[in-house]
Amino acid sequence: MSAISIDPHLRRFIEEPSEKVPDTSDGAGLPTQFTFPLGKPISSIGVGKVAASASPLFRAGDQIRAEYFPWEKYAVFPDTAITPIRDTGRPLTDYVGVLGMTPFTAYLGLVGVGAPTAGETLLVSAASGAVGQIAVQLGKARGLRVIGVVGSDEKADYVKSIGADAVLNYKTCGDYASAIRKLAPEGVDIYFDNVGGELLDAVLLNLNTRARVIICGSIATYSSDKAKGAGVKNLDTIITKEVTLKAIFYLPHMGTAIEKDFFQEMTALVEQEKIKYRLDVRDGLESAPQALVDLFTGANFGKVIVRA
Repeated sequence: MSAISIDPHLRRFIEEPSEKVPDTSDGAGLPTQFTFPLGKPISSIGVGKVAASASPLFRAGDQIRAEYFPWEKYAVFPDTAITPIRDTGRPLTDYVGVLGMTPFTAYLGLVGVGAPTAGETLLVSAASGAVGQIAVQLGKARGLRVIGVVGSDEKADYVKSIGADAVLNYKTCGDYASAIRKLAPEGVDIYFDNVGGELLDAVLLNLNTRARVIICGSIATYSSDKAKGAGVKNLDTIITKEVTLKAIFYLPHMGTAIEKDFFQEMTALVEQEKIKYRLDVRDGLESAPQALVDLFTGANFGKVIVRA
């Protein structure tokens, strides 16, 4: 293993199942019931190099990516569970970074669901994060007015530096709905939601007719007791406006035409130095557990990866 991706959705895979679930994970650590078995490594998207191979499809030294890379220095995979990475001279970390799953998720959401038109207003939550920072820049590249939501002044400065027209610090702004209305008095056309919870509820009050809401993540509720949560209260406001809410998950779209479009566009933007992508790099596999915890306290800044 050379590097692994640390992402909020992993929190859902370590939930205690509501009923006893048999250990049905495959040899690559794939949690078929979306729960990592106790006593076995967590798995992340990861990249590495083949140390030895009994498969005719791979040779020692080949660069590879796995969707479920165990948190261990060496792992055994069936050749169907790994994907070769062509050696283009770019660092392997790019494939868990700027050319990895989270930028693809941003592209999938904004282009595939958001269907942006120049001049519209895009609101992005967790705008300095792994997905959000790409959504901001793709929005600006398509002529949108972009508003980012962050949790610190330092993150606000970064999001402005990558092109956002306005930034809202949710920790200091007061009432969310009023703060959004002040920055988007003409309403929001596209909301890229990485947070859920109270912020989503506030955004629903500020949407325009036929707005699109991209449900990418719900980091505000992954660790909460859902039985005690207040829930989203303002869904009724979107009915007469014909608002579209659509969730996205990258995995079913791997290998499809939109992924090919993503690689083509993003590779060109990276080579032209038109994309900024902040990484929060942690060294040593032993740093992975804290790196995951940091996602839920806001202690990270940018896309979190762990290098072996």
